Amino acid sequence: MKPIVFDLAVVTDRGSYYQVENLMKNTLVGGAEKDEKVLRLSYMSGKIISDAIVDNKIARINKTLTANEVQPWEIAVVDLAETDPIQDARNAALVKVRMIVTPEIAKIAGLTLYGFMVLNNDLANAGYFITNDNREEKYLEILETGDEKLVAKLEDYLNYKDEIENASHLERKFSKFTSAIRSASTIEEIQKLQTAFLDEYYSHY
Repeated sequence: MKPIVFDLAVVTDRGSYYQVENLMKNTLVGGAEKDEKVLRLSYMSGKIISDAIVDNKIARINKTLTANEVQPWEIAVVDLAETDPIQDARNAALVKVRMIVTPEIAKIAGLTLYGFMVLNNDLANAGYFITNDNREEKYLEILETGDEKLVAKLEDYLNYKDEIENASHLERKFSKFTSAIRSASTIEEIQKLQTAFLDEYYSHY
C-alpha cells in the first residue's frame, strides 16, 4: 500500500503564535531542531505557506488550532515591512533555503546509512578494514582479488559513501550560510547571500 504523503510545518513558539521555520514532507526525518515542533498541514495550508516562503514572507500559525491539520484560516502571511524588516528578512532567507536543503540532507537517513554500515561490516568481515588513511590501498586490494561479489560490494559501498559525503558537505555549507545570514546587517546583504547560495546550489543540477 502506497504511504500517504502530506506537508509538515516545522515551527518555533513565539508566544501567541507559531512561526514557520521550515516546510517538509512527512516522509523526511530529522528536519526539526530540539527547540522546534512539527505541525501537520492541510493541502491548501501547505500551498499557502510554500508560496509565502517563495515570496520571502513570514508565515505564522495561530495557536488555537481547531483540527489535527492546520487550516488556511489559521495562517497569517506577514510582509517583512510590517514587522522587524532586518530580522524577518534573515528568517525568510533561512526558511527558504532550509526548505530546499532539508530533503537533500535527509537522503542520508534510513536505508542509505544502514546500507553503508552493512557493507562496511561485510568488507571488514572479509578482512578489509577501511579507514581514511588506508582506503586507497584497501580499494586496490579488493579490486585485485577479482572476486565479483566483493567488488560489487565495494562499488555499492562507495556509492553510499558519496551520498553521505555530498549531504554532509551541503549541511556544512548551510551551517556557514546560516552564520553569514545572522551576521548580515542589511536586507540587501541578506538577499545577496541567499541568491549566491541558491545559484551555487542549482548550478549542480
